[in-house]
Amino acid sequence: MNKVRIALLSVLLVMLAAVSLRTAPAALAQTPTPIPPVPRPEGSTEVVFWYGLGGNLGNVILQVVNLYNSSQSTYYVNPVFQASYDDTINKINAGLASGELPNVAQIFEAGTQRMIDSGRIIPVQDLLARDGMLDIIDDMEPAVRANYEVGGILYSAPFNSSTAMLYINRAAFIEAGLNPDEPMVTFDQVAEYARALTVRDANGNVIRHGLGVYPEGWFLEQIHAIHDTYIALPNNGLQGERVTRYNYNSPIGVQWVEFLKGLVDEGVAVYYGTGGGGASSAAFVNGQIAMHFASIASLRGLISAAENAGAGVDVGVLYMPRNPGATGKTIVGGASLWITDVGTPEQQEGAWDFVKFTLRPEVQAFWSVNTGYYPVVRAAYELPEMQAGLEAYPQFQVAIDQIRLAEITDRNTAHVSGIFVPYRTHYVQAFDRYFNGEFASAQEALDAAVAISNEQLEEYNLTIGG
Repeated sequence: MNKVRIALLSVLLVMLAAVSLRTAPAALAQTPTPIPPVPRPEGSTEVVFWYGLGGNLGNVILQVVNLYNSSQSTYYVNPVFQASYDDTINKINAGLASGELPNVAQIFEAGTQRMIDSGRIIPVQDLLARDGMLDIIDDMEPAVRANYEVGGILYSAPFNSSTAMLYINRAAFIEAGLNPDEPMVTFDQVAEYARALTVRDANGNVIRHGLGVYPEGWFLEQIHAIHDTYIALPNNGLQGERVTRYNYNSPIGVQWVEFLKGLVDEGVAVYYGTGGGGASSAAFVNGQIAMHFASIASLRGLISAAENAGAGVDVGVLYMPRNPGATGKTIVGGASLWITDVGTPEQQEGAWDFVKFTLRPEVQAFWSVNTGYYPVVRAAYELPEMQAGLEAYPQFQVAIDQIRLAEITDRNTAHVSGIFVPYRTHYVQAFDRYFNGEFASAQEALDAAVAISNEQLEEYNLTIGG
């Protein structure tokens, strides 16, 4: 990689900022004492692992590392917290020039194209094939596996995977005479629910809105996938041909934004603005809104926060809304584990040994039960601890069913792009400007955002020679 390429990649990667981690809501997050490491065996090979989940989720990562380090004495994984997904990939970008890279890195799905373009990774599929372990790929949850396959190659090992849900207050639904147990909902149904769930006082002031709204690129991607519509062309970048233009000003993209704006204008939904996920979460658990969009990985945090709030909120989940007859499914978000080409042969083997460990059914069951993410291998569902987890949290089964609604296609899988995170920023800014009256329509707002995204995408592709 020449110096010009490194410099230009550095500029573009700096634009990775302020993306939602789609984990437990920030407003509800706890800061527990970090899990202490187990002692390092004398003579073991150190494997450096960068990760970007903090709080309770970060502690479960540390527990997984401790489980691995306690299981053998040849290698020792040293987990190094990077504050966020953004910080992780930005530090990797800096390391392309300095040579300071980890042996393993947890990278969110938005970073897939950039990791491939770095030229410094070892595809997981190559290692699975070398060791005669391709059957692991066959056992992966199809929606999860598809997220990290580009051109038929599995580049990284899925680790923490989630999807978006419509959270509901079941108690409010029952009180309003609505059925909280029919997961498939249309846009029109959600609009009717929002009206029925909105409560006003004697003076006409809203004391509970039906729905909380905030701009989030991940939700836009979900809506495109549900409606079998590419958000990026060609083929969401999944067939080995680089994405050359964005398509989120599509009819379904426009409909989604207009749908939410209409409910806010009607007074049955409340707009929380950019970065409003935490505020919407807090309002939901305190009974100030009756419906809220968030990741299934937020389930345990929302249930716990609702119990602590004492507002009588009974947390349930529905599918993301859609038009009648939509034939797609939601996509998976989260992060995967990437193996770099740095270090000694022993370190690279240790990195691979650790990644293989995380793919074991018992490890995936442990991870899922303690976090709320999907197991990435289906064999994990057969284990007693996973079955007990599903019994304790039946809402999670709804999330499982949602990602299995349709056969996997490029249209209903997350796209791959060199400006994935910047595109989300463009969308969020356009969404917010439209909601604040700066654009006359959602079409106008999204057209403007797509124009910026495509200009930046062209620049990126030229930079890396795509």
